[in-house]
Amino acid sequence: MTVVLLLTGCGKTSTDIDEYLNTGTAIDTEAKDAMPVLDELPTYMDIDYRHTQKKMFLFEANSVVLVVEYDTETYESEKEKLAEDLTIFKATNDTIHSNIEFSLNSYEFRVSEGKGYPKSFGMIGTADEHQRIAYLYFYDFDLDKIGEPGDQKRMSKFVESYFDYDF
Repeated sequence: MTVVLLLTGCGKTSTDIDEYLNTGTAIDTEAKDAMPVLDELPTYMDIDYRHTQKKMFLFEANSVVLVVEYDTETYESEKEKLAEDLTIFKATNDTIHSNIEFSLNSYEFRVSEGKGYPKSFGMIGTADEHQRIAYLYFYDFDLDKIGEPGDQKRMSKFVESYFDYDF
């Protein structure tokens, strides 16, 4: 049974907003500069939080999702601010230079320029249909690669696999 647990790994998920960037894991420090401060968010209609920790052998990956739903005016204003402030990360692979942008269901995501992609990086997603902004952060010190640059499907699969959230 121990061997099976080691091979399949284990994980846990928390939706307790009081644990936002206060999980006791390395992601707390890594994500502080990329994720919004709750008290500084404009008035919102709904907020959803999820921290996912996945372990396999000695390896550990952490992800955090904060999805904020706004009224129309606030959503448009926040979306404009993001467009001005967000530096989109450019992945390189010898001759390929591509912005990392992808779609997942009704969300349009962009990977923000991070401290150490692919080990540690943030993403911002907007869903015009639902007037929601999704702030994501991922941290896995051991991760060296996420597919090939230019393959947009790799990132949507990555988010589905590591973030345990129904976008």
